[in-house]
Amino acid sequence: MSVVATSVFLLFALIFLGFFIGKRGIVQKNSIPDLSNLVLKVTMPVTVFCSIVDQQGKSSSSPYWQIFVGVILLYLCSALLSLAVVKVLRVPKDEQGVWIFSCMLSNNGFMGLPLALSVFGSEGMFLMALGNVIGNLLIFSVGIKLLTWHFPIKEKLNLRKMLVNNINIAVVVGFIFLLGNIPVPDIADQLLAYISNITSGLSMIVVGLSLSRLAIREVFRDKRMFFLPVLRLLVLPLLVMAVLSALPFEMDALTRDILILTAALPSASAQSMITEQYHTNTSAASRAVFITTLFSIVTVPLVMTIAL
Repeated sequence: MSVVATSVFLLFALIFLGFFIGKRGIVQKNSIPDLSNLVLKVTMPVTVFCSIVDQQGKSSSSPYWQIFVGVILLYLCSALLSLAVVKVLRVPKDEQGVWIFSCMLSNNGFMGLPLALSVFGSEGMFLMALGNVIGNLLIFSVGIKLLTWHFPIKEKLNLRKMLVNNINIAVVVGFIFLLGNIPVPDIADQLLAYISNITSGLSMIVVGLSLSRLAIREVFRDKRMFFLPVLRLLVLPLLVMAVLSALPFEMDALTRDILILTAALPSASAQSMITEQYHTNTSAASRAVFITTLFSIVTVPLVMTIAL
């Protein structure tokens, strides 16, 4: 467990570094979106591709269908839990979509993939990437509906947004190489490895930089918002652990750990961009991302310690 804890704490130390250099102005705020695009559109897809291709010649002990079943169960649990909570806490109508989105959809891209790689290796990242395909589908379908809920916006589902993004493309291309047993030329393999090695550290720094843009006092003014990290970061992963242990079949250990890590992650940062795009409750979305990411620095290592 010490190796896992060390990997998690090192990555979260990079979040603090990003926060510090953002507050100090070492990296300008207007360059943060460019760094985010670099991770999401270049280094992360390369890392996902490499993690899949790395499975060539290996006999995986993880039945891949289990990750899809587990992720669907995870989203069902989180949806039911969040619907109940917004009613009990009497969350204002213009914030209900943000709360449900925040509880349902985790930050698999920026945090889940690099954490899975660092803690569980390439096979762990491979499983996280498979689960992330379903997450991307939900973000750009159900997620958009939630974040425009109670607002005068009628958005039609865009199949292209749901399916076509660089990470999903990397999954498909990676599977083509894996199933076709297509070798990657040595020079290309070395180049991809160099790019891939950037991802974990840079993605955590970018998370810290994004947090540095928010006014901390504004985040903590809404006392109700303190319930969100408890729900998202503690109650949900514990509920998922209970559900997985009650399944009528024995789940692969690595798949189980990846599902628990997914449940323990903070809210998906994509909601900030979506609310900006549709001019809905950007303030609530930013607060949700900030507060869940901030508290996850403590809760993710805690939850993974309990799980492992």
